[in-house]
Amino acid sequence: MIRNNRPSPAVESRIISPLKENLADFLTLSRAIIGLTILSLSFIGKDAYIAVVILALIGGATDIFDGKSARRYLRENRQSRLGKYDVEIDNLFVLCVIAYLSFSEIVIPKVAGLGWIGLALMAIVLSKGRAQILILFETAGVIALLIITGLYNSKIFALIIAPTVIAGVLINYKRVLYLVFDYWPKLYSNWQRNIKP
Repeated sequence: MIRNNRPSPAVESRIISPLKENLADFLTLSRAIIGLTILSLSFIGKDAYIAVVILALIGGATDIFDGKSARRYLRENRQSRLGKYDVEIDNLFVLCVIAYLSFSEIVIPKVAGLGWIGLALMAIVLSKGRAQILILFETAGVIALLIITGLYNSKIFALIIAPTVIAGVLINYKRVLYLVFDYWPKLYSNWQRNIKP
């Protein structure tokens, strides 16, 4: 009789392949690389706008799927090695896109964009990377990016950016609801309690 050396289905379901185990880290790291690539496209200027839009949307997708993959494949651990730096990498990504728009003078003048980046970096450093400050600047940056891209080219915004953002929200609606109605309110109420004398 030939024995099968495969583990039982119950044991096999707990074994995570190295690819699945590192997928969240790969996606998080790729977002940082995409952000730096977008920043480097500043040298090309407005001619790289479509490439930047596509890269920014891919970067946004990695933000959705790195969390999903961590929650699915890492189970109890739920946070990958780079997952603890997710908010910092998100901010790097958003600031790189704002820098591209600023250096390329797309809607915002260089001074305004670089001023925002300087203010964000100063606040992040002075707050010692507190999550509330990071999330505040990330959220404000994303809203600013949506407004700027809508003002710059409404056709690209209406045909590409808005549908992609809506699809991302729909795909990740449970996470969006959690962030808006549970995570952010708790985060900021705890912050206000810590600020009061």
